[in-house]
Amino acid sequence: MGGGDDGGEDDDESEEEDESETPAQKRLRLSQMYLKSLEKEARPDDGGFDAADLDRDLIAERLQQDVLEHTGKLHLNIADSLILPIPPTSIHSTPSKGHRGPVTSAVASEDGSWLYTSSKDGSIIKWDMRSLLSPPSSLPSTSTPSQPSSSRISQVVYFPKKPSEGSQRNPQTKKKNKVEEGKGKAKAFDAGGHTDEVLSLALSHDGKVLASGGKDKVVGVWNVEGESGKWLRGLGGHKDKVASITFRLGTLQLYSSSFDRTLKVFDLSTLSYVETLFGHQDCIQAVTALRGEIAISAGGRDKTIRFWKVTEESQLVFRGGVASRIRNVLDGADEGDGVEPEEKRRRGARGEVKFVEGSVDCVTMVDDTTFVSGGDSGSLCLWTTTKKKPISTVQLAHGINSYASESEGEIGTARWITALACLPYGDTFASGSWDGSIRLWKIDERVRSFSALTTIPALGYINSLQLISPSLRSAAPQSGRKDGNKEEKSLVVVAAVAKEHRLGRWMRIKEGKEGAVVAVVRLKDGAGLLK
Repeated sequence: MGGGDDGGEDDDESEEEDESETPAQKRLRLSQMYLKSLEKEARPDDGGFDAADLDRDLIAERLQQDVLEHTGKLHLNIADSLILPIPPTSIHSTPSKGHRGPVTSAVASEDGSWLYTSSKDGSIIKWDMRSLLSPPSSLPSTSTPSQPSSSRISQVVYFPKKPSEGSQRNPQTKKKNKVEEGKGKAKAFDAGGHTDEVLSLALSHDGKVLASGGKDKVVGVWNVEGESGKWLRGLGGHKDKVASITFRLGTLQLYSSSFDRTLKVFDLSTLSYVETLFGHQDCIQAVTALRGEIAISAGGRDKTIRFWKVTEESQLVFRGGVASRIRNVLDGADEGDGVEPEEKRRRGARGEVKFVEGSVDCVTMVDDTTFVSGGDSGSLCLWTTTKKKPISTVQLAHGINSYASESEGEIGTARWITALACLPYGDTFASGSWDGSIRLWKIDERVRSFSALTTIPALGYINSLQLISPSLRSAAPQSGRKDGNKEEKSLVVVAAVAKEHRLGRWMRIKEGKEGAVVAVVRLKDGAGLLK
C-alpha cells in the first residue's frame, strides 16, 4: 500500500482487481469506501473530536438518515422544534448593488456555504454566506428590525451575460463589456454564459455543479467547486424558454421544463441528453424531484399536475381547479360526481363565489408520494398519489389584492402562489406571493392536512424558494470540539425577491426589494428530528 501520493496508482490497482473479486468481497469493499467517505465528511478541520463518538453516533445517524431517504417517506419532523417568532437579526439579504435586473432565482448549497442568484439581465452571482450559520453572538449584528442584514453575505464571483453574435461584432458593445468587467470587487468571468434572461437555477447535492435555465432555450452547466466558477457547456434541445430546472437528489440527473410543453432529462455527469417527456398541453411552469426516479410538473393553463415515473415511462395526471362535469368525464368518474355540492360550496352561505383556479403555477414534493401545489386561485393544495383530488386545501393562502375600478368599484382578486418549496422529506414547507411575506406551513404527522406556522417579511414578488437544513443533512460532529461549542441546528429559508414576476411584467411593485433573502430559523436543542 502506498502513501497519499500514490492514490492514483492504488485506484488503478483496485479497478484491475474488481474483475477477479467475488460479490461478497465487492460488497465489503464498497461498504468500506462508503464508511470512509462518511468519516471524511464528518472530520472537522481542527481534528478535535472523539473517534469513538464519531463511529458510534455520527456514522450511525448518517446511515439511518440515508436508509430513511431511500424509503421515500417523510421523516424529518422539525416544525415543532422551530424557535418562533424569527428575530430580525436572523433575516439577511444580499447587497442591493448586485444584479442590474429583477432577480429570478436563488439557490444555496446544502452545506449552507454558497448562494447563487440569477437575474433578467442574464447574469449569475455567487455569494459567500458561510458566516450566517455561526451562533448569533459570535459576530456583531448591523441589522435593524425594519432592514435585514446584508453585511454577512459577500459577493464572490460575477458571471455576466454572454453577448449575442450580433453584439460581438459591434465595436461599441465590445468596449462597453470591457468597462463592465472591471466594475465591482467580485471576480469577473469571461467565457460562456446565457445570451438572454436567466429564469431558474439548480445546484447539485454536493454543491459542485450549477445548472441554469434561460429564455435563450439553453440549459447551462457550470463547475462551481471552490470559490470560483467555470462554464462547462450549454445543453440545447428545448424550442422555447426553460422555465424551471431541478436535480434528482444525490445525483447529477437533471430535469428541465419549458414553454415548449415538454420535460427533458439530462445526465450532467456526461453532459448529455437522455430523453424527452410529453404530455402537458400548455407551458410547463415548474418541475420538482427528490431521490427517486420521479418528477412532478405543473402545467400552467392546462390545470394539471403530472407525476412522471421516468423508468416506467408512465405518468399520473392530477387535475387542479374545481369539480365540473367535463373534468369528471376526463377523470373517468361519474359525470355529476361532486358537481352540485361544489357549486353550493362556491356560492357559500351569503352567495359568495370562490376564486376558480385557472392555472397551476408551482409544485413541490414532500416525499415520494406526497406533494403540494399552488396556482392563480391563491389556494395551496396537499396531494397524495393514491387520490385524484387534494386531501387538504387552504383557500386564499396569501390573501386578496384589492384595487379600485371606475365602473365596477372595488374589485378583489386572489394573490396567486408564485413559489413553493419543501424541506426534502420534511414536514415544513414555504409559500410565496407578493403580499410582503413568506409563509411557513406545518404538515401534520398523519400527512393529511397542514397549518400556518409563521411569516418572514419579504417585500416584492417571491420568484423562488428553497428550504435546507445543513446541520441535519451532514455528518458534522455536534460534540467533542476543542472550543466546547455545539453546532446549532437550524432551518434555512432562501428566497429570490424582485419588483416583478420572473416570467413577465404584468405587475410591478415599486417599493419592492431586489435580491435574495436568507432567513435562519434556529431549532431547539435535543429535538428528535429523525422519526
